[in-house]
Amino acid sequence: MRTAAPQEAPRLARLAETALVADVVPGRGEAASPSLEGELRSDEVFVAECEGRLAGYLAVAEQGDVLVLDQLVVAPADRGRGVGNALLDWAEGYGISRSLRRVRVSLDGADHRAREFYARRGYTERDGALERELVHV
Repeated sequence: MRTAAPQEAPRLARLAETALVADVVPGRGEAASPSLEGELRSDEVFVAECEGRLAGYLAVAEQGDVLVLDQLVVAPADRGRGVGNALLDWAEGYGISRSLRRVRVSLDGADHRAREFYARRGYTERDGALERELVHV
């Protein structure tokens, strides 16, 4: 895991385009939106690499005491390898390190598989979104 460099936005956008039908776990909407590159440049973006290649990324933004997950994308070649869980672990850890209280994922664009993914991680529906409290030790 590492922080994405701003110049990587086009590469991450291409990954989202190819992963759209394979393994996008939507945050607030469709990964291939026209504003994706702008969103990636304005959010905090973390990249997962596996065996020297881009395996996925996530984009988050802070809203008050909430960490909003805007994008979580896994490369098709890395499906089933725990990349999505590792990225979400990273996002939750980031939120805790920033003293945020919870993580929120919009239900806009969330399909059945995405809802199941977040439910397995302890996210519950609240006010039109999926949320999970962050545990501070």
